[in-house]
Amino acid sequence: MNLTEARELIDLLLDKADQPYFTTEEKDKFLNLAISDFINMHYQKMTADEDSRRALAGCIDERKFNFTSTQLVVPGNQGTNGGKTYPMLSELFPNQFQNKNGYANYLYYKLPKQHLYVLQISAGTWNLDEILVTGQGYPAAVKGNLTHSDVVRYPLKPVKNVSIREFYEDDNDPFNSSGNKDEIRWAYEENMIVFNNNNQSICEVQIRSIKLPTLEEAFEDVDDTFMNTRSFSEHHQKQIVEMAVSKMTQVDVGLMTPPA
Repeated sequence: MNLTEARELIDLLLDKADQPYFTTEEKDKFLNLAISDFINMHYQKMTADEDSRRALAGCIDERKFNFTSTQLVVPGNQGTNGGKTYPMLSELFPNQFQNKNGYANYLYYKLPKQHLYVLQISAGTWNLDEILVTGQGYPAAVKGNLTHSDVVRYPLKPVKNVSIREFYEDDNDPFNSSGNKDEIRWAYEENMIVFNNNNQSICEVQIRSIKLPTLEEAFEDVDDTFMNTRSFSEHHQKQIVEMAVSKMTQVDVGLMTPPA
């Protein structure tokens, strides 16, 4: 079902219910509200309900950011910042950062506009302390004649989500710490995902989240099932239309646009 067909189905259902006229703009607003409610409803149940997991399968957004070993350590101490290594993902993904869709630096992730919920975050680290001179600020120079061939990359591991209070207490308050300071953790802050500042050795991040699809994405009509990238199956599209119609029939008649 494409967006035009969704609007036509709304007209049919409203006509059967003897409801007043709605403009295309009004229909789209109610469809957007229904999409949000549909996602919120199924998100609450997706850990225990197969239908909810299927309903949101097309809304899962996966983003990966990583440095190659060559990008982490440049031979001859020639890095991207005056002879120093500079492992900041905003250098690697500048366009995504400009669009608020990538890293501000190695500790921050600007959330996309359509972001709703984080499902899982994993991070990989490398042997930074063995390669870089520490204790002199960051970025730091490479030790001796080490090169990218000396980099050891460790496997991705799940990153723990904590409250923003716990996040800063663990890093800054030695008397009120709830966990291991070497453990990578993340929290929400000012529409960003932030990673704790004791983990400058992060070299790879994988984020899986639920995104809010646009109307066009939600009602994209794809015939080739092997290339189907739409957010919802036709079965769930019809449920969203029914939810939108339900909202429309509950609105005060005096607020509706009269027939032309």
